[in-house]
Amino acid sequence: MLLAIDIGNTNIVIAIIDGKKIIKNWRIATSHTRTEDEFWLTLKLLSEDANVAMKDIDGVIISSVVPHLSSQFKSMTITHLNIEPIIVDHTLPLELKLAVDNPAEVGADRICNAYAALKKYKLPQIIIDLGTATTYDVVSENGEYLGGIISPGVEVSFRNLIKKTALLPKISFKFPKNIVGSNTVDNLQSGITYGTVTQIDGLVKKIIKEKKWTDVSVIATGGFAKYLENKSETIEYIDNNLILDGMRMIYEKVKED
Repeated sequence: MLLAIDIGNTNIVIAIIDGKKIIKNWRIATSHTRTEDEFWLTLKLLSEDANVAMKDIDGVIISSVVPHLSSQFKSMTITHLNIEPIIVDHTLPLELKLAVDNPAEVGADRICNAYAALKKYKLPQIIIDLGTATTYDVVSENGEYLGGIISPGVEVSFRNLIKKTALLPKISFKFPKNIVGSNTVDNLQSGITYGTVTQIDGLVKKIIKEKKWTDVSVIATGGFAKYLENKSETIEYIDNNLILDGMRMIYEKVKED
């Protein structure tokens, strides 16, 4: 029974995985003020919700882009579960060469996504993660991680727009019927939805042109990926469990070695 903890800038995803099956996963707000004990109590409540006893957890893996919280969760698992967690970073012995200027700069979440995609989809690949930031990760036909692109995330961009513009209403992420909106809500929804998918398609096409590729797997994941199904010209796969699959596969690989 594996406990996977994915610590992002906005949310922390906690999942319990039995074999290859994700039994349950939860999303809680990332907080820099919660104590280790508070995180432990939250974890206990979540495990009870999944009818999983903490004593049944025999492995822990942590993927984090927030170093302070990485330390807290590592300490928590050692103290309360007596388990030394695997921390995802560039030093792990994976079949994914980080062919970039500084491998230490590659985020743990991007390593997990790229490793899962490497195992699940044909090469070469472009992986798009629509989270706090929208990231594009590029993996070559030889399985090398070549780098990518980071742009502001959908929610970050939209919240900033609303914050800076007092008269604009709050809206949901929803594709309007027409690109040209006839009211403020439709205007906003069109800009954020069609604007997002147009940016994605444009950047994917530019990457493909730059790399001179003809057959590419384009995979989307992250909180907003589900909204893009059948809306994008370039996205081939929507994989909401990509990062959790990557964490599980990385755990299995490290333990195997």
